[in-house]
Amino acid sequence: MSISEGRAKSTVHVSGLDPSVTEESLHYAFIPFGDIIDIQFPKPAKSKEPHRGYAFVEFETPLDAEAAVDNMNYAQLNGHTIHVSAAKPQKEGFDITRSKVAVWNQETWMQENVVDEEDRRALQESSAPDVDPMQSLENTAAGPQQD
Repeated sequence: MSISEGRAKSTVHVSGLDPSVTEESLHYAFIPFGDIIDIQFPKPAKSKEPHRGYAFVEFETPLDAEAAVDNMNYAQLNGHTIHVSAAKPQKEGFDITRSKVAVWNQETWMQENVVDEEDRRALQESSAPDVDPMQSLENTAAGPQQD
């Protein structure tokens, strides 16, 4: 389930759902607050359950979503208290808990954390001293030079 930032303002997250809740029953419960564009139930992996106990309901406008949160949070649906909140957009990039690839091999990490060659050269040039710091140590360690 991927919710873009713009769509997230019109989408609510509904949790605490009884397994008997269907798309039709959720639609019926939330339609009083505005036109519903989409309802999604994330399916559990390797399970016979119809859904994971939560869903996303996308309304036509953010005001409709706000009304649903205000009116349906802690409401009863099929004998269960549900929790309704504004949906948050999925984070861009990758999820380290599901990835089989090292973080530094991810494109977004590379863009955010790696300095390009031009920047690296400029940093080295700006921090490089004009005089070799070891030169003064070598002269003092050898003692005064005699002609």
